[in-house]
Amino acid sequence: MKIKSFLLSLGCVLFLVSCNKENKTEKVDYVLFSGTVKNAVENEIKIYGDGNNFGQTIVIKEDGTFSDTLKIDTKGTYGFIIGQERSSIYLDFGNQLNLSIDVKEFDESIKYTGAGSDENNYLAEKLLLQESFLSEGPEGYKNLFSKDAKEFKNEALKQEQAKNELLKKFTNINPEFVSIQTSDNHYEYLSMINDFKGNHAYYTKKTGYKTPEGFLDELTSFDIDNSKDFESSQAYRRLVMSVFDRISSEKADADNIPFDKAQMESLSKIKSKNIRNILIKNIAYQVSPRNDNAVELYKMIMAASDDEEFKSELTQQFEKVKQLVKGNESPVFNNYENFAGGTTSLNDLKGKYVYIDVWATWCGPCKAEIPHLKKIEKEFHNKNIEFVSISIDKKAQHDAWKKMVTEKELGGIQLFADNNWSSQFIVDYGIQGIPRFILIDPNGKIVSASAPRPSDAKLLDVFKELKI
Repeated sequence: MKIKSFLLSLGCVLFLVSCNKENKTEKVDYVLFSGTVKNAVENEIKIYGDGNNFGQTIVIKEDGTFSDTLKIDTKGTYGFIIGQERSSIYLDFGNQLNLSIDVKEFDESIKYTGAGSDENNYLAEKLLLQESFLSEGPEGYKNLFSKDAKEFKNEALKQEQAKNELLKKFTNINPEFVSIQTSDNHYEYLSMINDFKGNHAYYTKKTGYKTPEGFLDELTSFDIDNSKDFESSQAYRRLVMSVFDRISSEKADADNIPFDKAQMESLSKIKSKNIRNILIKNIAYQVSPRNDNAVELYKMIMAASDDEEFKSELTQQFEKVKQLVKGNESPVFNNYENFAGGTTSLNDLKGKYVYIDVWATWCGPCKAEIPHLKKIEKEFHNKNIEFVSISIDKKAQHDAWKKMVTEKELGGIQLFADNNWSSQFIVDYGIQGIPRFILIDPNGKIVSASAPRPSDAKLLDVFKELKI
């Protein structure tokens, strides 16, 4: 280190120390965050708040180093993104964190030093611990939720205990952080219990499955309306949204009403403004072409929300929904790169039905549909239909796209969108989440702006009805 730089750094440290000694009431409202990133695909690291509006982008230099000051309003768990990878980070006032990470071994390589490192190394190791619980990937998830209720609850409890034991490994950890994480670990346990019924029914094919009496007793006293925890705890937020959906689903069944209407009726019991706003925004995703109740739902949300910016955005979304009804002309894409060579436009495919899969290489649910899509492509080979897969990967992931198409031997017409999420075709169809499937008729008109997935048996029913 150069002497000048060292003296400047030392001066800054002494300044901070002296200020704290002379004025103990002065509040430090920032975190010094630096580090080294190996094998970065993109030259920036994005820090974002989960539950607040914090957002900051830090440039990663050519040598892989980065450094910046994060001015935060509240301490707590935030997130950071490098390329398509992301992880959690705990930020507390006055922390001086240094991160070392290799993007090729993202989760496994995360290491922190400096003030606040114990808290963050815990979060990094906790993530690896959680991954170890499901080391078999999707199959492990299926095996876990296929267990009987008693065995599943015991396994969920073991996971909570293991995460609490991991806390004891770190000797310099903040006691307040320990308390928060212990609560979060319990919220995560309750989330597993809350989600068991639906997942178990799905994986075991037990239609109408009901959990044993008393299985959900631990959730009876759960407060779904805690504004403070909702603001500060990601685990609590996830649990609230999960419990809210379960309660709404039970209400929909009991009252024989649409799920989204049941959600809006359940919403009336939530008093906390921040919780209401997030729940309303989640419900608003159902203002889509796939929802026959979209018009009524739009009106209900507009009446319930006092967020004028959100209502304006929802109105724009609703106008697109009206344009995407069955029988309307489909939005088009032009000159998308074709993996097989050259470019392809939607109009090139007129004369046949077109089943479009919008996906990306980083999207787990998208990749889960691949075996089902390949099976349907084979079944309908040489029929009056083209199968088109459009990747919305960023340009930096172009090689990853070509590699996956080759390695997984993807069939059909494989295209690369011209501007990822901002591609006009994606914007025109109002796509905010993937995978998304679209069905267009031989004349270029919409059959379904949100068609069934390849894994859904209803897709074959649609094909049969159209006599494809």
